[in-house]
Amino acid sequence: MRFLIVIIASILAGCSTISNEISAFQKSRIEVIERENYTPRSEEGRLHSHIERLARQLFDTANAIDLNRPVIVGTFLPAKSLQAETNDSIQPYGLQLQESFATFSTQAGLKVIEYKALSSVHVTPNADIMLSRDIQQLSQRVQAEYLLTGTYIQQENSLIVNVRLINILDQSLIAAATDYLPMNSMWSHSKVRTKDQQLYRGEY
Repeated sequence: MRFLIVIIASILAGCSTISNEISAFQKSRIEVIERENYTPRSEEGRLHSHIERLARQLFDTANAIDLNRPVIVGTFLPAKSLQAETNDSIQPYGLQLQESFATFSTQAGLKVIEYKALSSVHVTPNADIMLSRDIQQLSQRVQAEYLLTGTYIQQENSLIVNVRLINILDQSLIAAATDYLPMNSMWSHSKVRTKDQQLYRGEY
């Protein structure tokens, strides 16, 4: 009788093992099906937090930054051309990278110079303007010892961003960092797609 009980117990254990394997297989099948229909999770509205991660990486690698020396932050540009293209649909990323790094650099204690600041406030019916891109209205002399700028390279669903802090006196790199930004960090995945190296946004 003991022998029979052992056999039955072994069979039941075997059935349990098979059942577990089937369950695991079915679960893996579900995961495969889900991945086949996978779309990147929305990163919309998180661009600034992604840039913060890049900024932390930059400042963690910095060598001997003198916080009393002025720094100016430039627009991030395509690595290939190093020029701002008027029809470049990714340009908003470069502009926001500049703005966010100005914020994080100031918060880190650097002496950031806002070279686009006007010498006086321009009051208009719709706005009180304190910044300008008109070089005729800006100071022709900007004193700075550091440049903070960077480049980006487009991938299908992300940008590889390279940022560097440069000593103007000898063009040496004080700090550098590289990371990626999801393309849907500024617009949702359903609203943005890439084709032929161009960024397209759908209707909202």
